[in-house]
Amino acid sequence: MLLPIIIADAFRFCGDFLHVASKVVLITKIARTRSCSGLSLKTQFLYAMVFIFRYVDLFDFYIKGLLGVYNFIMKILFIGFQILILFMMRFKYFSTYDKKWDKFNILILIVPCFVFSLLFARSGYGVYRYISNVLYISSLFLESVAILPQLVQLQEAGESETMTSKYILLLGLYRASYTVYFILKRVYDVKNIGSIPIACGIIQTLLYMDFFTIYYRYVFRKSGISESLPSSNIKGEL
Repeated sequence: MLLPIIIADAFRFCGDFLHVASKVVLITKIARTRSCSGLSLKTQFLYAMVFIFRYVDLFDFYIKGLLGVYNFIMKILFIGFQILILFMMRFKYFSTYDKKWDKFNILILIVPCFVFSLLFARSGYGVYRYISNVLYISSLFLESVAILPQLVQLQEAGESETMTSKYILLLGLYRASYTVYFILKRVYDVKNIGSIPIACGIIQTLLYMDFFTIYYRYVFRKSGISESLPSSNIKGEL
C-alpha cells in the first residue's frame, strides 16, 4: 500500500515542477522577445481566476509541517507568476498583443463553470466554507477549459511560436501528472479524493491531445522560431 502512495506523491511533485516550469518558460519568452505575440490574454485571465479561486484559503495562513510550508510556497508562486504574466501582457507589452486572433468568448466558459460549482458544492459547513467550496470547484472546472482560448487562437492564426508550444506542452504534462496522482490517491489512499478533480483532469488532458499531435509533428521534427500549424479538430468541436 505504501509504494503506490509514494508513486502518487512523486507524480504530484513532478506535476508541480512542470507547472512552475511552464510559467517560467512563458515569462522568459515574453521578457526575451519583449512581446506577447501568439499568447491568449483571455487564457491567462482564466488562469488568474483559477488560482485566486482555488487558493482563497491562503488568507487562513494555517501551515502544518513541511508539506504545509511547501503548499504555501507553491500557492504564492502560482498566484505571483500568474499576476506577473497578466501584468506583462496587459500593460508592459500590450501593444504586441494579437487581439484580432484572441476572440474566444470566455463567458461561455465562466458562467457554466460557476453554475455547475453551485450544484456540486457541499452545504452545511457555514457560509465561509460553502463559498470557499464553490470557488474551489469553480477553479477545477475553469482550469479544465482555460486553455481553449489559447488553442483556438493558435488555430485562427495558423502558427505557433516554439516557446508558446513548449509552454502548452508543459501545461499538458503537468495536468496529466496530477490526474495520475488523483487516481492513485483515490484507489490506494484513505484520503477522500472526489471524482470532480479526476474528471476535470481527464477532460483537460484530452483537450491537449489534439495539440500534442501537431506539436510533435511540426515542432519536434522542424526547427525555427515559428511553426505553421495545420487545421485541427479544435475549432470544429466548438
